[in-house]
Amino acid sequence: MLEEEKSAPPPLLSVHEVDLSEVFELRIAGKSEDAINKLRDLNEKHPASVEILVQLSRSLIEAKQFSLAAFRFEQALSLHSESSLIKEAAEAHYLARDYDASIERYRQYLAKNSLDPASQLRFARMLAKQGNNTESLNAFTKANNEATADDCILMGNLFLQKGLLPQAKHWFGESSRRSDQSPTQVLIGLLKVAQKEKNESEAETIILALEKSDPGVLKETSIAEYAANLLRRRRLADFIARGTDARGKSVSELASVLLAGKTPSSFNISPVTSGSKLPPRTQNPHSNLFQPNEVKEKKTSSTQSEESPLTDERPKMSLADAFAAPIGEVKNVDGASESSLDLGEQAYLDGSYTSALLHARDALKINSEDAMAWKLCSQAHFQLGETSEAEMTILEAIRHQPFDLDMRMDYLRIARETLSGKRYLQELEKVRDLFPESTEILWELARRYHVVENMPVTAAVLYRKIIQIAPRKSSIADQAEMELIKLRK
Repeated sequence: MLEEEKSAPPPLLSVHEVDLSEVFELRIAGKSEDAINKLRDLNEKHPASVEILVQLSRSLIEAKQFSLAAFRFEQALSLHSESSLIKEAAEAHYLARDYDASIERYRQYLAKNSLDPASQLRFARMLAKQGNNTESLNAFTKANNEATADDCILMGNLFLQKGLLPQAKHWFGESSRRSDQSPTQVLIGLLKVAQKEKNESEAETIILALEKSDPGVLKETSIAEYAANLLRRRRLADFIARGTDARGKSVSELASVLLAGKTPSSFNISPVTSGSKLPPRTQNPHSNLFQPNEVKEKKTSSTQSEESPLTDERPKMSLADAFAAPIGEVKNVDGASESSLDLGEQAYLDGSYTSALLHARDALKINSEDAMAWKLCSQAHFQLGETSEAEMTILEAIRHQPFDLDMRMDYLRIARETLSGKRYLQELEKVRDLFPESTEILWELARRYHVVENMPVTAAVLYRKIIQIAPRKSSIADQAEMELIKLRK
């Protein structure tokens, strides 16, 4: 008898043949248990009614009886296989934490309904939870435009497990762009990538950035010991200079020692003077982009020439000419070899910007990933009035050392000259997301919203944040307090 029913199911009963109006009223009134009892009675009288089974399943979900709901959806599917029912069954199994059954139903549903990003993303997440990494990544790629920041981190970790490091980097970065939250998990992911790449310079920068923004965050991670050993090995001289015994200390303790030595006691917020626009490493890195009394205007070429007199009289050099320049060995008066980068920085300080560019290019021929050499190139180009080349080379420097605040500040100085007001503000916001505790960036944002965007409420919030995190009695905190007083008036 059972076989006969399977081979020739009875005709489906419609809502009109079975009066469900009372059931709908009970569900609308939130009386799920009463609706369930009513539907069970109806199911005994009309076992072949798909509509009764569907309403019973939905009422069970409302009552949070997810396993029973999934069972009833499966009963309905045995009578009538329909895409919408398959999806609801998959969702019920998911809510019941029966992920294997949910995955099978989603796989069946998405085979014919691939343009359902919400289902694709839930399917991908479950596959990752169950360890099916390849199929999970395939599912994510079909809905990556709708992926959340957490999904991007999950994709980054999946690519990392497969050893596909460029893709992992991309999705960790994409997570940062899609979220306003703390970038801690993004930075941890990028640190794991740097570990795999054996890029110790980048790893060190990320470790210090993590411990600065979220002290102690690395202590409980799987890479805590790696991070601690890296700091001991690379910064031993600094620990000795500070009288610190690095043995046996955690990564957080080591980082706090190093970061304590980098905290500036005050910030220079004096008006802009003539001379270098972009200081090299040897100069004070905390000069401002946006001065207290300054509204950003495009400078005329005559103003630029007055502010940045070129003391090097040789003709300007293009990017191609610089790369074509021969590498020469230079020795100092003691006969010891002096690095091209050191020579370039000295030339820059002397105002010989073309010479600085030549030396920086020499350094890049030896090591094309030298972020400081790319930075010096950018500074020299900017002083020579070659803003597009300056922007290109500082972005290359940032690519090799993405968490260096000084380089980001240099980029923002150039961006003020090259980007529209809206784009420049967006870049400021992006850098603030990477360095949420940087008073320099907060100051630039506050001034931008205050003077250019005419948004005093937003500016006031940022001024108060500066006062909160800046050292007490520092010049930047005092200036922020003064601006708040002006806004109140």
